[in-house]
Parts: sequence; structure tokens; C-alpha cells
Amino acid sequence: MERLKMMQRRSRLGVQFRSAIRLTMVTLAVVLVAGTGVRFASASEDAGSAGAFMRYGTSARSLSLGNAVAGICDDVATSYWNPAGLAGLRTMEITGMGATLFEDTQYGFLALGMPTERWGTFSLGATLTRSGEFERADLTGDLGETFSEREGIFQLGYANGGHRWTYGVTLKHVSQDIGGSKGSGLGMDVGLYFRPHRNLSFGASAQNIVQPTITLEIDEEKLARSVRGGIALRFFNNRLLVMSDLVKTEYMDLSLRTGLEVWPLRSMALRGGFDSEREMWSVGAGLRWENWQFDYAFLDTDLGAQNVISATLRFGVPYGVKMHRDRALFSPSGTDRDVTFEIQTALRSNVDSWRLEIADSQGKIVRLMQGNGPPPEGVTWGGEDEEGRLVADGHYDAHMVLLDDLGQEWDYQTSVEVLGFQDRTRVPVRVKISGTGEAPEGGSGR
Repeated sequence: MERLKMMQRRSRLGVQFRSAIRLTMVTLAVVLVAGTGVRFASASEDAGSAGAFMRYGTSARSLSLGNAVAGICDDVATSYWNPAGLAGLRTMEITGMGATLFEDTQYGFLALGMPTERWGTFSLGATLTRSGEFERADLTGDLGETFSEREGIFQLGYANGGHRWTYGVTLKHVSQDIGGSKGSGLGMDVGLYFRPHRNLSFGASAQNIVQPTITLEIDEEKLARSVRGGIALRFFNNRLLVMSDLVKTEYMDLSLRTGLEVWPLRSMALRGGFDSEREMWSVGAGLRWENWQFDYAFLDTDLGAQNVISATLRFGVPYGVKMHRDRALFSPSGTDRDVTFEIQTALRSNVDSWRLEIADSQGKIVRLMQGNGPPPEGVTWGGEDEEGRLVADGHYDAHMVLLDDLGQEWDYQTSVEVLGFQDRTRVPVRVKISGTGEAPEGGSGR
């Protein structure tokens, strides 16, 4: 039976792998065809477009993916490019990024996303840049003076919708200070997100649909509008992501962004991307530790290499499901006769089914508990196998898996030690499941 299950699993993985290759090839073909029919923007054109500092990036993850994130929409940083992505947040999170650009220009981004049970998701964000000292000059030459430049964006975002369709809007205040000349203006971004299948999603957004208008001295300047559409393909339960965005900025030609993200381990990601607007290649990595995520990006631009780091803190249940055990070891022959696994969920979609797999140190499943709908608040295990016989002493892994109505799996794993079985008779015991069968507080359907 175990061998049959393994063969079936390998067969499914083979089908998924072949599907991933085919869809990736189709995506690359579409990109190549698009590239032959349009002229893509270059970094030199971006330098002359108003508000270029607003199109840099918001996290090391986004930058290492070439900012091709309109179709991802899974963290508060990517929602900068598509406000509809805020609706995908499962828990409150805060993210921050820092980078040193050319001529000692300092760039920083900070954002807070706050999902609610009934009223959608809200966000607050700030982007700040400060340049080094530049030589002041006129037509006759240098004036022997220096000046610096500062820009800032303060944003208030909102998004709502179901787990397939979402919409979002961002209101922002943009300010500039160039050599003591100051000005500011208000603007607005809008976005849509559509996920018809667990492996496929689309995003579209319009930035500065209401254009911030800034007057520094006499001349009035409207910051450029920008529209983008993106697609994201997911494989192997989100272990492999392939994405691409097409962007059209006012006064500039169409630009292409592409990215690839691979999770070889549950806690580590490898990334790569390309941004034709800046003629920029990028690579990066990410690490997850408990509720923290740390990301790094290396950017190869025509203005030189750049190193970017960012950190994200997610509260509550950041990855869909979380499980706590009430003790690390137990013995049915002693005082502590069982272990209870407390289960918390936080999904935007609906839970179709759940299962809890207890496996020994060799990876063999000795006990399987499962049900339809949301999991109970707690599952108690007294050390028995499928036949009701007590298992041997040793290390056991408890693996909780949820399946949502998109067919996507969410899982969490913990472990326990079983002691004290060697000198007693093994007899059948009962398993009891506690809880109401409803999703616990803190979980949110989308």
C-alpha cells in the first residue's frame, strides 16, 4: 500500500513537472513574440520621466524578481505595484527595506498591512529617498555650491474582495525638496487581481491615475502615469513561481519585467529577474525563520551594482496554518498519557478538508486523522497506530495539511517524543478530537 501511494505521488509529480515545463515554455514564447513587436523602454528614457524615483522598488524580493509582481500579490510590499494585492494578506505584517543607490543616494521603504475579518485590508506606507551632495552649476560652469534632493511618498491603501477576485486603491501624498525648493501633490493608484486557478493568477494596475502635481518654484510638473498587467504561474504547491509584467509609463515605451522564484527548502528561496526599463539583471535569496522573512537582492544596473536588503515580520499565523503541541514528550504508561495538537488557521479561501499525519523517524505514516471542512481546534493523540496498537518509543513528526477550495495545500509540521513503551503491554486506546469543527478565531476566509 505504501509503495502504491509512493508510485502515485511520483506520477503526480511527473505530470506537474511536465506541465510546468510546457507552461513555462509558452510564457517564454509569448514574451519573445511580444519583444519582436514592440520597442522596450531603456534606463536612459526612465531618467527623463517625471517621478522616476517612484518606480524603483519596495523590497529585496520584488527587486530580485525584476519588479514583475503585479500577478503575485501576496505581501504588503508587492501591493505597492498592485493595490489589490493587499486583499491577499492573511495576517498583519510589517516590512522594511534599505538600499544605497548611485552618488550615495539613500532609499528606504516601510509599510504596514492590516487585514480585518469583515472590512477588508488596510495599509500604511512610506517611501523616502535622500541624495548625496551635488555640485550646483549654471551655463557658465560650477558655482562652488552644493545641493541635495529629497523625495517622499506617504500612502494609505485599501483592498477587498473574495479569494479569486480582489480590488484595491491607494491614496498617496508625494513631496519633493530639490535644493531648498519644495512642493507636494496628491495622487491615487488602483488595481485588480484575479486568480482563476491555484496555479494561475493575473494582476492589473494603474499608478498615478490621479496624477500628483508638484510646483517647486514656478513650473508645474505632473508625475507620469503608469499602467501594468502581469501574470504569475505557480507549480509544486508554490515551490516554483514564474512571472512576467508588461508596463507602459507615460512618455516612455513599453517595458518588460520577468522573474523566477524557487523554494528548494521550506525556509529558503532563490530568485532571479530582469527589468528592461532599467536594463537591470537581478538575483536574490530569501530566508524564513518563524514569523520573520529576510530577503537580499543584487542588482546589476547600467549605473553600477547595488545591494538591497529587506525584512518582513508577520504576526499570528503567517503561512495559513500553525500547530502547537502541549508537550514535547509523553508516555501513555506515565502521568502524561497523550499529546494535544492545537490548530490555528488563517486562510483567505475556504478549507475543503484537513488531515493530520503522524510519521515515525523513517517517514512511515503510523496514524492518519482527517476530516472535511475546517480542522478542529485540537487533535489529541495517545500514541496508537492505525490498528489501535501503541507505537514504539522514539521520535514522531506530526504533519498538518489543509486543502482549500482552490486545491492548494497549506501545511505545518512539529514533532514529539514517545517514551516509556518498552516495559508494558500494548493495548488499544482511543483517539479523541476536541473542538467545534469550526475555524478558530483569527482565521479569515477570502
